[in-house]
Amino acid sequence: MTLTEGPLGFPMPDKSARAVDALLKSLPKTKDYEYRKTLISRPPTELNPGERSDVSWISTESVDRMGEVVVAKGMNDAQFQQNPLVTLGHAYWMPPVGKSLWRKRVKDGDLAGIKAKTQYPPRPEAWPAGDEWPPDKVLALVQAGLLQGKSIGFLPTRVHIPDTKEAGQRGWGDRVGLVIDEWLLLEYACVFLPANQDSLVEAVSKGAFDLPAELLRALGVDAGVFARAAVPNVGRDMAFTPLAEIECAAQRAVAAVDWKGFTARRVADRIDRLRGRV
Repeated sequence: MTLTEGPLGFPMPDKSARAVDALLKSLPKTKDYEYRKTLISRPPTELNPGERSDVSWISTESVDRMGEVVVAKGMNDAQFQQNPLVTLGHAYWMPPVGKSLWRKRVKDGDLAGIKAKTQYPPRPEAWPAGDEWPPDKVLALVQAGLLQGKSIGFLPTRVHIPDTKEAGQRGWGDRVGLVIDEWLLLEYACVFLPANQDSLVEAVSKGAFDLPAELLRALGVDAGVFARAAVPNVGRDMAFTPLAEIECAAQRAVAAVDWKGFTARRVADRIDRLRGRV
């Protein structure tokens, strides 16, 4: 399979690139049909250590922060299926970290959306011995609960603006400005949630994880936070002043105040104010 840089700026098979390019030219040139990414911050619903995989929501029909609803049954993943690789943070300059085995519509109680199974492949024998294998690092982070987000990139192909009746029936109120009825899935990635940064910094600082610079860059994490967190507090020379010495110093400072002169100045100042001199 030959990959090329597609019309949206990331690699895809030649056939897919041509199909997406043709689709882009046929769609209305409005903001409603622009390519977009959306983040799901729900943790995996299944972890399968034996087969190095997880099952996660990658899209739901909940109202997102942009006031949009993505209808699950409208997903078309035909183009993605031709090369179903999962990246870390949509970083195409580093090797993919997983493969999507399947994607399907799921309804769980009141929640409907798309779930996907991601497999993190084992290190191949041909991989250079001295090089890190990114899927190992990512799988460990996922299993430790430190890498819980999934982000998809998709292209809306049919949309509508809900009327008052539809919004009322679906309980949206005035929160929804656009419903995406049909859409083309083109990518998805494992992503880091800012809410997990403190836990990640603590784990790395304690030596639980050794994360290479390129992986931190893909996660969008400043490597400097680990250097700052690693500065030890134990063994530093810290100044210590006994309480008795502090009390003596306070007493000397109070005794040095010219209370009689201070009082005379305050009285004279008050009299001047009453006489209108100030």
